Amino acid sequence: MSASMHGAEIGHTELYELRSTAEPGAARIFAKCEFRNPTGSHKDRVFAFMLDELERAGTIAPGMTLVECSTGNGGAALARVGRDRGYRVVIVMPAGMTEERRRQIASFGGTVVETDPEGFLLEGEETARRYVAAHPGSHYLDQSANELNWRAWRSCGTEIVTALDALGLVPDRFVCSIGTGGTFTGIADVLKAAHSGLRTTAVEVDRSAALYAKRHGLPFTHHTHNLMGLGPGKVPANLREELVDEVELISGDDGWTAMKELIEKEGLCVGPTAGGNVFAARRLARTLPPDAVVITVLFDSAWKYFSVWDGRYAQYATDDAPYAAEGAE
Repeated sequence: MSASMHGAEIGHTELYELRSTAEPGAARIFAKCEFRNPTGSHKDRVFAFMLDELERAGTIAPGMTLVECSTGNGGAALARVGRDRGYRVVIVMPAGMTEERRRQIASFGGTVVETDPEGFLLEGEETARRYVAAHPGSHYLDQSANELNWRAWRSCGTEIVTALDALGLVPDRFVCSIGTGGTFTGIADVLKAAHSGLRTTAVEVDRSAALYAKRHGLPFTHHTHNLMGLGPGKVPANLREELVDEVELISGDDGWTAMKELIEKEGLCVGPTAGGNVFAARRLARTLPPDAVVITVLFDSAWKYFSVWDGRYAQYATDDAPYAAEGAE
């Protein structure tokens, strides 16, 4: 991780072993507590690193406008680091994301441009490109395709390897859901290099499972869902598919239910995508011996979801998920 004054407090989060929700006879599960970064999410790592590298290359400089497409976590992280470094920040976000996310971006001086929720992130990305084309002195960071995203996550992978070494443990599995693909790719790249026997599981929300559809030769259609940041409607460019050994599906309700269990029983105040990761990790852990080690990631914080605590957003439809049967345990 960057050691600059702007990023010194980012990263080095706890690798926490699930205790109160551990299941007898199942593998041990360790979760990287990325929700404890400054803006309450894993995205702080991405944008501190990205700005370091882009400034070093001369691509951006203070005074410019930085533009990003985000469901909110990345927007807040960029708005914070951008403000601290002298940039104006514009976040293109699908309408219907939580009020907490919009307020947090605004609190750091960021401007939110909302797009039609039906177009989700794909329409947002096109809107961001059009904005930059029409506004000289602006730059679209494009976290979905910019490889600086996954490279930022190598630091987290190294932290996990170091923590496991200190415990005398070897990881058997890495489980992580897919949004931009950066978190999965950067961590998996480091873990596989350090532990040749490790296998990875990429997790997708069943209502927008582009990689699952691709691997199973199925038609893909994006459906609205209630796991913000996941299921962007495509296989993201930042996902290095050769690092994915298996693809598993979860439902939005799986994530929300597991989230509330983590809050109540583990004291981990995390959001529903973190819950989804733990749900998938626990499902896998049941199939492994008790001395096996499963690693996952806790992305963001529960407070970002208080306004929709039932897990139902205005734009979220409830028709059947397209791959529910194929993705069953």
